[in-house]
Amino acid sequence: MVKMNQFLFKPINPSIVSIYRIIFGCFMCYQMIVYYNLDYTYQFMAGPEILFPYRGLEFMQPLPIFYLKIIHFLLLVSSLLIILGIWYRYAIVFFFIGFTYFSFIDITLYNNHIYLFSLISFVMIFLDADILYSLQRKKTKKKLKNYIPAWNQYLLIFLISLPYFFGGIAKLSSNWLHTDLTKILYNQSNSSLLYDIIPENVFIFLIKYGGLTYDFMIVFLLLNKKTRKIGIALVIIFNITNNSLLFNDIGAFPLLMICSTILFFDSSKVSDYINTLLPNKTNKTLSKKEIKLAKRRIKKEVVHIINSTNDQTEWTKKKKATALIIGVFILFQITIPFRHFLLSNNPEWTGLGSRFAWRMKMQTKEIIDFKMSLIDRSNNASGNIEAETYLTANQLKHIAEDPHNFIILAKYLYFLAEKDYNMNDPKITVDLKVKFNGLETQNLIAPNADLVNLDKNTFAEKSWILPLKKN
Repeated sequence: MVKMNQFLFKPINPSIVSIYRIIFGCFMCYQMIVYYNLDYTYQFMAGPEILFPYRGLEFMQPLPIFYLKIIHFLLLVSSLLIILGIWYRYAIVFFFIGFTYFSFIDITLYNNHIYLFSLISFVMIFLDADILYSLQRKKTKKKLKNYIPAWNQYLLIFLISLPYFFGGIAKLSSNWLHTDLTKILYNQSNSSLLYDIIPENVFIFLIKYGGLTYDFMIVFLLLNKKTRKIGIALVIIFNITNNSLLFNDIGAFPLLMICSTILFFDSSKVSDYINTLLPNKTNKTLSKKEIKLAKRRIKKEVVHIINSTNDQTEWTKKKKATALIIGVFILFQITIPFRHFLLSNNPEWTGLGSRFAWRMKMQTKEIIDFKMSLIDRSNNASGNIEAETYLTANQLKHIAEDPHNFIILAKYLYFLAEKDYNMNDPKITVDLKVKFNGLETQNLIAPNADLVNLDKNTFAEKSWILPLKKN
């Protein structure tokens, strides 16, 4: 317990955590502007005819568009308050709740990067991130402490490490190693420069095995002082390559990951460096009164440091509770990505356990043919229904990533069939052919499965999801 106390609650300079508050706030401000340009509140929340809620989050429904726009505006304001460090705790709590609501109202909006943003905003609620470089410090009359417990910085390092480490584990699967996924990623790259400089087979090899190796080793390179500079160079090269050459749908995430390398530095050294950049106060001769006041202030500082040191060595109930909560949070984050072993041998194909597991860029699932049919149980009369017309472009693009979405869609169409077509208890089936990771076109869902009577529960029977056929 003594070692844990020293590790988690060692007093450190708050410089890096405070800087990261500013960095994160800037990126979230940018994200809110991006949402504004996309008209996010209408296009992805209030506008769609049907939403695909997460299991257990069906209660999350879009508010009227007027209130959604107000929340959106307040999210922008809260991100600015986070940057400035004023009313920080209120701002970060509101941002976490509002941003998570926006992000998890529809499963087809899921993105590992957005999930990371939500996690960071949640953790930052509990961090003393406004001690330095904040308006709060300037305006308050209270004596603010000049240190924070080390776990504040360590927990942010842990979150930033998650996508790397579990991304590497995901790349050990056959979907990455034994399909044409990396070839597809190469063919979809943004720059023809790659074709001229690097042979196709060489670059595909670099994507496949270089990406895997990078994910596994980068955190350890950054944690080690001797290899940190190499790690930073690799982070810059890797993220610039991803953003500029390979992918066009990852937004500002690569730049955030580059900026996040500051978390791996020594906070006191960063603080000293920043102080050298700040303008020095001009020297002046102190009066006797000023000297006397300075001595009193120094005496109080010495007493404060002694009390703080004594507090750091004591394993209090509050520290025990904090350590327990941190431990539970970390345990949850490192076990959830492995849940697919209980659910599916191929989470990308079945949609079971593929989310919240950092399985990034692990699938391309192109819909080749999509037909939904209504069948009247009383007379077996049947007809096709153009289900695509009920979906947005984003929903149609991502709906096949989780076959359970078709159960939700079928139940919605079931309601319309009874209401608009006067069909009594219709059966709804889907003929869905997809091309997965360059493999042959095949059905994802059994064509004769009655979607209306299927259970979308995670542990329900899944024989209606057809097994993946490999070439």
